[in-house]
Amino acid sequence: MTLPVSTPFLLLILFGVLITKPINILFKLAFSRFQSPDISSEESVKGAGAMVGNLERIAMGILMLLGQFASVGLVFTAKSIARYNKISNSPSFAEYYLIGSLYSIIAVLICYWLLFY
Repeated sequence: MTLPVSTPFLLLILFGVLITKPINILFKLAFSRFQSPDISSEESVKGAGAMVGNLERIAMGILMLLGQFASVGLVFTAKSIARYNKISNSPSFAEYYLIGSLYSIIAVLICYWLLFY
């Protein structure tokens, strides 16, 4: 019996799934202890951080699939510019932000490497 879709297509779907929800869950489990009370008590849209993380990883994943590895830094730069004031005013947020951003980059790189190399 043959599958109705090709293996490369299934790998792309698996890649998209892996870099979204499972990575969010692992991040919460591994790094919630680094989130200071002043970060979590501030007003923000519920789930916005997870959505930003998903979009960040999807953008990085697409760039990697297109072979544009150097452009991955642009995603990180754009996110940093948007959060510049908060990063410069809150050392605890800056550390948590850096942990999350580096985690996202490493997670996408590992998933890409495992599935496509």
